[in-house]
Amino acid sequence: AAAIALYLAGSLIMGTPPDFDAPGPVVASYLGEDSTRIQLGAAVHAAWAPLFLWFLATVHSLAHEHGPAARRAAAVALACGAAFLVLFLVDVTALAVGALRPENMAADPELATALHDVSWLAMGMAAPLVSGMLVAFAVRSLRDGAVWPAWLGRLAAVAAAVYALRVGTLFTTDGAFAADGVLGLWAPVAAAAAWIVAASLSLVRDLSRAQAGALLSGRQR
Repeated sequence: AAAIALYLAGSLIMGTPPDFDAPGPVVASYLGEDSTRIQLGAAVHAAWAPLFLWFLATVHSLAHEHGPAARRAAAVALACGAAFLVLFLVDVTALAVGALRPENMAADPELATALHDVSWLAMGMAAPLVSGMLVAFAVRSLRDGAVWPAWLGRLAAVAAAVYALRVGTLFTTDGAFAADGVLGLWAPVAAAAAWIVAASLSLVRDLSRAQAGALLSGRQR
């Protein structure tokens, strides 16, 4: 949940980038005029990556008592989530590179456009990874009866299907499936982020109850 909060903060700090199909001079102007905001936002985005890895590692650590199938699902979730983070950091780094040398972007707007495109399309490439992670979480809940209640498992499956729509960003520059469109950005990100926050808070609640129960049991002994 803290990771998602930092993600939102980083996105707000960076501001609104140009449209995906914006011409090179417009992108170069954004990278120059908002360079400080982009750099600060990139630093905040980098800060949430370890927190998200901690979440993935925590879920993975809870698989050992549920058998080999559950451990495989947990390993898939961990690997997909970690690979997604790598692509996300590539996304943010592409903008940070442009913001660090705005004079180069102004001199070569096509280079600015290329970095802008990498930033957007890296998340299209990451869509199967996020969907795979969410499906693995759904399997942990629905098949193995582990970690989360069934309703959160079903919502994970729905979020996986919605996030898979982001693959459409690889095929168009405008419309709903564009990298900045409703189905290319807003709906997938909202679905995944909302599920991660709900799953995180549920996990905190359940682990707190387990710890309280263990403490009470120890006192009774």
